[in-house]
Amino acid sequence: MIDSKGLAAFSAIVKNASFERAAAELFITQSAVSQRLKQLEQNVGHSLVVRSPQIKATIAGQALLKYAHNLSQIERDLIGELAPKKQLDWLKISIATNADTLATWLLGALAPWCSEHKILLDLKVDDQDETHQLLKTGEVLGCISSLEKAAPGCSSDPLGIIHYHCVVSPCFKQKYFAKGIGKAQFTKAPAVVFNHKDQLQHQYLKRYFDIDASTHIQHSIPSLEAYNEWIKLGMGFGMAPKLQIQPLLDTGELVLLTPNKQIEVPLFWHQWGLKTPLGHSLSRQIANAAAIAHRLP
Repeated sequence: MIDSKGLAAFSAIVKNASFERAAAELFITQSAVSQRLKQLEQNVGHSLVVRSPQIKATIAGQALLKYAHNLSQIERDLIGELAPKKQLDWLKISIATNADTLATWLLGALAPWCSEHKILLDLKVDDQDETHQLLKTGEVLGCISSLEKAAPGCSSDPLGIIHYHCVVSPCFKQKYFAKGIGKAQFTKAPAVVFNHKDQLQHQYLKRYFDIDASTHIQHSIPSLEAYNEWIKLGMGFGMAPKLQIQPLLDTGELVLLTPNKQIEVPLFWHQWGLKTPLGHSLSRQIANAAAIAHRLP
């Protein structure tokens, strides 16, 4: 049987990537955290934490993190059944999402659900192609990902498709594309990317203009608000979902450079393990909100 105190210490260590911060979270000494982890590792017969170069869960630790996610849901549902009038403690859950979903419909969907179920939300943000890795390592309970295939022990549900368009400011369009929109013009125009993981511009240039964008001149702006602002200021072209930049299109601050050329990115909701009532309600909440949001082409 898994010791609950050891499991709590292990989870806190991985979540905080620090023994010191884990101790502060659990209101115990750092020595006590270390002792609980050591005892847990002895009980399960595996090393659970890699300490260098940074603290993270081992393969065995990742499996135990998944168990911890499931256990917290089961305990919450059990308390609700046995003592429906009891005031429940706050439950923290971790979810991974891409920045565009976070900036559009996700918070509005999760706010009422978190309030109803007394959930403390720990959101982790990464590229839609990368969030799945956080789920595989056990760092999050669920994730919004562009990958369809579910990992072992997980479910995968479609959320719809995001349509990304190439957007520019009117002055940028006049400066670089006054004589046409083609390969010659794009090779001279700087792009704006979110970070080094952002491949949308590369896909767009390759698909429609046969341009290898690996050496393309580009700005890197790792903030969604600043990313849109940089494009609005006429510094480059970038890919953005119409759902997100529609207000800027309405005011004319941004324009679609090639309205009929877009990149479609399907999204899926992946979630660990047992389908508890709490897990079911979270999946429904996200799926319903996505269905409404993605009706905009």
